[in-house]
Amino acid sequence: MILIRSLLFFLVSTLAWGVSSNLSLNQEARQIADQLRCPVCRGIPISESPAELAQDMMKVIREKLGKGESEEQILKYFEDRYGEWILLSPKPQGFNLLVWVLPVVLLIGGGGFLALKISQWSRRT
Repeated sequence: MILIRSLLFFLVSTLAWGVSSNLSLNQEARQIADQLRCPVCRGIPISESPAELAQDMMKVIREKLGKGESEEQILKYFEDRYGEWILLSPKPQGFNLLVWVLPVVLLIGGGGFLALKISQWSRRT
């Protein structure tokens, strides 16, 4: 009886571990897919796209994760294949640096301009 219980416990725990690792693989695949633009839909990540190409790309991501490739390697694979536009967030280098820096500069400059105008307005009244 103890042997049967031990065997049953071992089977259940092994199955649960397999489901858990598969779930984490799917979560990691989704995190990577959230960073890639769907070539068909253009405005949404492949994780949310119903397009067949996006589903094929998800399969490639899962296969590469299953082989032990890192997130960076997988993103590089898709970037080499489709170009930098496949990445939803541009890399902060070169001309793309403006995308990251310009909003901050405009926000600070706009805040300073607004503070100056409020100061001038309050002196008049």
